[in-house]
Amino acid sequence: MDAAAAHAFAIPPVSVHRPTTAVEDIITLAAGVWLLTGTYVDGWAHNNLRDLETFFTPWHAILYSGFAACAVWIAALTWRRHVPGTRWMEAVPAGHGTAAAGVVLFLASGIGDFAWHSVFGIEQNISALFSPSHLGLATGGFLILGAPFSAAWHAPQRPWPQLMPAFVSAMLAGMVAAFILQEFAVFSRHGLIQTFTTAAGTQPAVTVPTSSSIMVSLATFLVSTFALFVPVLLLSLRWRLHAVVPAVMVLVPSVALQIMVALRDAWLLPVAVAGSVLVGAVWAVVRPAPGRPARLMTAAGLSPVVFWAPYFAGVALHDGSLSFSPEVWSGTLVWTGLGMLALAALTLKAVRAGTTATAEDSAR
Repeated sequence: MDAAAAHAFAIPPVSVHRPTTAVEDIITLAAGVWLLTGTYVDGWAHNNLRDLETFFTPWHAILYSGFAACAVWIAALTWRRHVPGTRWMEAVPAGHGTAAAGVVLFLASGIGDFAWHSVFGIEQNISALFSPSHLGLATGGFLILGAPFSAAWHAPQRPWPQLMPAFVSAMLAGMVAAFILQEFAVFSRHGLIQTFTTAAGTQPAVTVPTSSSIMVSLATFLVSTFALFVPVLLLSLRWRLHAVVPAVMVLVPSVALQIMVALRDAWLLPVAVAGSVLVGAVWAVVRPAPGRPARLMTAAGLSPVVFWAPYFAGVALHDGSLSFSPEVWSGTLVWTGLGMLALAALTLKAVRAGTTATAEDSAR
């Protein structure tokens, strides 16, 4: 690993950027929830309404007013910290540099989105997720919503109550990723793992999937796993989490995704609750902590396995059977666990390398 990559995970030195207070982080978070609500409401409209023919919609009003609240608040934080005669960039609060960049990107993408809709019309379903302007909006929103997490990362010794905005921030940023990757979100629709045959006058019946559909399904589970559990992993690299935290962090996005598609598979909600409870149980038993890499990797590897197992069970109970053979569904569980285990091992190695590099620099 080169020095640049190592420093990316190192504890940053004290800088001229003043940190935010707990109250300021809560206000940042409230504006972020406003922005994310608008994002999911707009997603609901694209998923459930037809003939969207204008940029000026109620859901766009929620989305862009939420962005305006975020932009004004981040600007106010910077204004309050600015000292005459110093550069404005130095007045940006610690950990909020990426959020400021996110504001600029979101604004540019919003203007581009208006132009895109004017030329090409309003996208529907999966097309909306490939629009360059929408990808820019998602990236900008991701950077903005991650501000309290980034601020806490720069000050890891904060008291426990002041860390709650950071935890929620990480979850909200993950929900942006889950939103833009919703076509790979298995909690949006269970048809991603089931193959049906239909005949005139009969109900759809579960049948054997093709090899290509199995590979697509595996990809959806891996993408969904990373979107849900990477925020939990990042928090765990810095702080020891109470078991409730990872359970809530995987439950809320799963429920939000199902609400966004108008609860078309509402029976998946208790499945999500069951999976999140099992994730919390894993963390309560294993008790991972930043200074215990083996436990952290164990929890990271087991969590997606216990989370997705109730999903397969719930689908089987609802449809009467699974398209997947035991080898495929159990192998999918193993793949998700191995994916998070590998990611945890790599990030832990990067953290250790970054800490070592920082210590060596300080000794010079």
